[in-house]
Amino acid sequence: MDLDVINKLNEILLHFKLVLNFNNFNLSIHSCSIIALSFIFIIYILISITSSKKVASISVNEEKFNKNSYIPKPIYDFQWDKVVPVKSYPFKNAPYKLTMGIKNLNLQEWLLIEPTYLNRIENKTKIINNSHADYPKDKDMRNSTLFVTPEVIPSIIEFYDIVMNYMYNKYPTCFNKDEHYYYNLITSKKYKIDETDPNKLQEYLVENIEEDFIILMKDETKVNEPNGQEYFFKGGVFAFAAGFNPRDRFNKPLSFIHHPVPNYETKLKFSMNKFFDRLKPGEFVTRSNFSIQTHSKFYVDDANKGHNLPKDFVQKPLDYDDLNFEKNQHYRSERQVLTKLPKTKAIVFTIRTYLLPLSQVKNDGKEVCERLVGAIDGFPEEVAQYKRSQEWGPALKKYLLS
Repeated sequence: MDLDVINKLNEILLHFKLVLNFNNFNLSIHSCSIIALSFIFIIYILISITSSKKVASISVNEEKFNKNSYIPKPIYDFQWDKVVPVKSYPFKNAPYKLTMGIKNLNLQEWLLIEPTYLNRIENKTKIINNSHADYPKDKDMRNSTLFVTPEVIPSIIEFYDIVMNYMYNKYPTCFNKDEHYYYNLITSKKYKIDETDPNKLQEYLVENIEEDFIILMKDETKVNEPNGQEYFFKGGVFAFAAGFNPRDRFNKPLSFIHHPVPNYETKLKFSMNKFFDRLKPGEFVTRSNFSIQTHSKFYVDDANKGHNLPKDFVQKPLDYDDLNFEKNQHYRSERQVLTKLPKTKAIVFTIRTYLLPLSQVKNDGKEVCERLVGAIDGFPEEVAQYKRSQEWGPALKKYLLS
C-alpha cells in the first residue's frame, strides 16, 4: 500500500480509538452514530487519496508525450524508389462483417515513403490547386479537398511539426534541415520550420507525405445538438476521396461522416465513439478497407459508391469483354491510421491510398485471387449495393479465376 495512505490511515485509526475511549465503549445509539461516521470518514479519505494519485498519474503520462515522442528510428540505407510497397489486402474469404477492424501500429510504421511517392504527391498537389487534367477546369477541387476552421489552426501547426520531424528523423537520405528550413531531398524543395499559415502548412504536408489527413476535434458549441458530443471534422486535406465530396462532411460529427455506411448507426456508432474518446497521445491504431473502381481517378465524388445512385437505379453486370483489367479496372485500398496529438489533443486520421490495376492483383497469385473472390461473394445485399459490386463483381470474379 502507498506510504501516504498508510500514514493517513494510522491518523484516522488514532482518531477512531479516541472516539471509542471517549465513549468508554458504551455503545449507545449516539456512540454507534459516531462510529459509523468515522468509518465513512475513513473510506472518504482513502478514496480521495487514491483518486488524487490516479489523476496525478494520468497527468504525468499525458505530459510525457510531446513531439519528441513521435521520433522513429532512422533508416540510414533507405532507397525510396527501391523499397517494396505494403500489400494492402485486408479482404477475407468469408462472409462480410461490419467491425472497426483496428489493430495497434508501431510508430515506425506510421508514415511511409514508397516508389509511388512522387506520383502521389504530384497528383495531390494538382488536385488541391485546381490544375489536374482529370477534372473540369470549372470544378473547384480545392474547395472540396482542403479544409480549415479557426479552432483547428493550432492542431495543424502541431501536426506539421510532428510530421516533418518524423520524416526528417526516419528518412535521413530523403530529408534534411537547418535552423530555418526542412529540405526534401527527393523533390529538392524546402519548407519553413516556423510557418504558421494553416493553408500553407497543409500545402507543405501535401508535398511531403503521400497520406491524406483529417483532423478531428470536439466542438463545445455543438454539444446540445444531435451527436454534438462526438468528434467533428475540422480540418485537413482529403485529395483522394473515394465516392463522396469531403466538403459535404466538413465540420460534421463522426456519425454524419459515416452515415452512408450500411448498418453503421446500429452496429458501429457506439464502439466508434467510445474508441475515439479513449484514444491517448502516443498511441497508433490502424485499419484498412478495399473497393473496386472502373477508372483510374484518385479523387471521386460522384461514383464508386452506390449511395450516389438514384433510389430506383438497378445495378446491371458490366460486360466482361468491354473491360480492360490492365488499364481501367482498379483495386483500391485505404490504409488508415489514427493518433491523438499530445498538445492540442486533436485526433488525426491519416489515409494512404493504394490504387492498383487489377492485373497487378491477379499477378500476386491464386491465393490472393481466391480470397478476393470469396470476400466479394460474402457481401450481403446492402453492402453489395453500397460497393456497387453487382456491376463489376461478375466480370471481376471471372477474370481473377481464369
